[in-house]
Amino acid sequence: MTAAQPGELEMPLPLLAYPVLHSSGQWIAYAGAGYVANTLSATWIGAFILGNSSLLASVGLVSGAGFAAASGALAGFGASAAAGLGKALTAVGLGGVASWLGIAPTVTFLGLTPAGWAAIGMAAVVAVLGAIFSRRFMKKLNDERVKGGLGPITVRQIVSEVQKFEGDAKRRVLEALAQQGTDIQIDGDDVQILGQVYSIERLRYRINKDGSEEIGYVTRLGRFVRIYLVKPGDEPQSGDPLPI
Repeated sequence: MTAAQPGELEMPLPLLAYPVLHSSGQWIAYAGAGYVANTLSATWIGAFILGNSSLLASVGLVSGAGFAAASGALAGFGASAAAGLGKALTAVGLGGVASWLGIAPTVTFLGLTPAGWAAIGMAAVVAVLGAIFSRRFMKKLNDERVKGGLGPITVRQIVSEVQKFEGDAKRRVLEALAQQGTDIQIDGDDVQILGQVYSIERLRYRINKDGSEEIGYVTRLGRFVRIYLVKPGDEPQSGDPLPI
């Protein structure tokens, strides 16, 4: 690996991946000398998200719902709102989120922006990723996009695509719950749950180790507040939750 240029940061190569066209015609993340396992996706952004899962989770850009959508697990969303999500997280190695940046705990609420980022704003996330994604990395990434018939992209545009993908994935989770007869109604960018209206952007879905599933939001101090119990736990267990 070549040395970083002045003013640039370099992450260990296995943690940075860019999508390339696979022989199947789909996109797959590539890092170092080969493909990254379990990252084959029909879309460029899906392969990018799966290939850089730990980094994107550590800065709070993507939740488990987003990873599940990228891996195709949400396509078979069934009786349980969490069907396939646990497998999707395991497939992309998110049993414990990597915290190379030092801003996320080992076990964290995936997709819940850490309190520091909530105060600083998304511009800071763009700036940090801009430093991590070196000019050399972005050139390789864009060269492969052009080969696949896509135009060059900037770091800010990548963040926007990831945010849109994540938002769509969360909406699909809520729509699936609404269709199952739960007390949930979606209206534009808002959702009504048990008579109270919330912004979809603010909500998160969480699966706990006891098997319970819940919808809630995070406060500016980083505390998760449950507003809807989707499924009660199977049996009491100690330990941290496995958020979605």
